Amino acid sequence: MTYHQITSEERYILATLRTQGLNQSEIARELGRHRSTISRELKRNSARWDGHYRPSKAIERTAGRRSRSRRNQRFTPSDLRRVDAQLRELWSPEQICGRLRGSLSISHETIYRHVWRDRILGGSLHTCLRGARKRRRKRYGAYDSRGRLAGKNTSASGLSPPSCAARSVTGRSTR
Repeated sequence: MTYHQITSEERYILATLRTQGLNQSEIARELGRHRSTISRELKRNSARWDGHYRPSKAIERTAGRRSRSRRNQRFTPSDLRRVDAQLRELWSPEQICGRLRGSLSISHETIYRHVWRDRILGGSLHTCLRGARKRRRKRYGAYDSRGRLAGKNTSASGLSPPSCAARSVTGRSTR
């Protein structure tokens, strides 16, 4: 069963089944939901003073929680200008989010995403980062160099004397 949020029709059905005296497991079976989903819905949206479940209030509360969620928070151009100004003063994104903690809730990951989006659009904010000289790249499909020494020739002819080239037992060297 894949999860999808409870619809308003299901909330009205839930309230009706609850007034008929069905328990949470029976309501869940009727709606084709897991019993923990019904339990969570009732716990979140039942009235505090009398414990009754009112679907209209549940819909309001759900909409309110969704609108207040951090996912819906967008940053205005003036917020991003403040971040840009501090980047140009050579502050790191970590320092910026720490400094703005009281007035603007922005994470350093969001600042980095803003910087790289700016770079794609032809901006120059990436040059203000302290590690901007380093090339940012994805590493999948790249040559794996773990366990190898840099600059060292690992071919058999470069390491062993010529007498070892005709050896018959693998793994032994005659040095």
